[in-house]
Amino acid sequence: MAKLTAYLGSKASELMGQPPYDRWTFERSVEDDLPSQPIDYVCDDEGLSFNCDRNDRIQSIFLEAENLRYSELDLPSQSGRQEVLAYLGVPSFSGEPHRDDVLGEYGAWDRFDYKNHSVHISYEPHADRIRMITLMLSDVIPQGECKRMQ
Repeated sequence: MAKLTAYLGSKASELMGQPPYDRWTFERSVEDDLPSQPIDYVCDDEGLSFNCDRNDRIQSIFLEAENLRYSELDLPSQSGRQEVLAYLGVPSFSGEPHRDDVLGEYGAWDRFDYKNHSVHISYEPHADRIRMITLMLSDVIPQGECKRMQ
């Protein structure tokens, strides 16, 4: 499986035209009520979704399926936070587990920034394993309060 970061900035059709994605069923939706009119593609059955700009260029990719999460990082199945940190090094930013009164519990997370993209890894709140990996172009990274790692 090709590393999905290679598709960041590419047209959605490039990703969906490659095996195994060419056999998957994606639901496409457009957020017409937003000025930027982002386009979302979701394949719930396979645990992969991504969003695009109005020109259908991929900005972020979300990996929820266990096999996609671990294969993207070349980590053994069921790796936890310590294995991720040992493999990827010191994260650019991290966050600790917390509970939101409205949205519920969140696990810890780490973000690794590279020249053109970032890899954001969120962990399960009560288990030492990856919950989701988000791959993002550098120019779409959400800005907010983060703890920079030294």
